[in-house]
Amino acid sequence: MATSPNPFIQADGKKPTCLEMLQLIVDDQATEEQRVYFKQHMDHCLPCYKEYNVDLAIRELLKAKCCGGGCPEDIVNQIKSKIKTISA
Repeated sequence: MATSPNPFIQADGKKPTCLEMLQLIVDDQATEEQRVYFKQHMDHCLPCYKEYNVDLAIRELLKAKCCGGGCPEDIVNQIKSKIKTISA
C-alpha cells in the first residue's frame, strides 16, 4: 500500500472505503494530494483499478452522448450494475 498518510481520512479518524475514495476522484472533488494517494492505492488494489476505469469510461461516454452535460448518478449506477451482471 502507499507509504504516505491517507489524505482521505476524516477529522474524526474515519477511514473511507475504496468506493468512497473513488467517488471523490471521479466526481472531481478530490484534492491533488488525494489524487496522488489514490493513484498509488490503485497500483496495489486491482478492484479499485478496475472500478475506476469502468466508472471513468461510463462517465466519458455519457458526457459525450449527453451534449457535454452531466448525467444523473442513478443512470451511472444502473449501467455499472448491468455491466457487473453481464461480466459475472
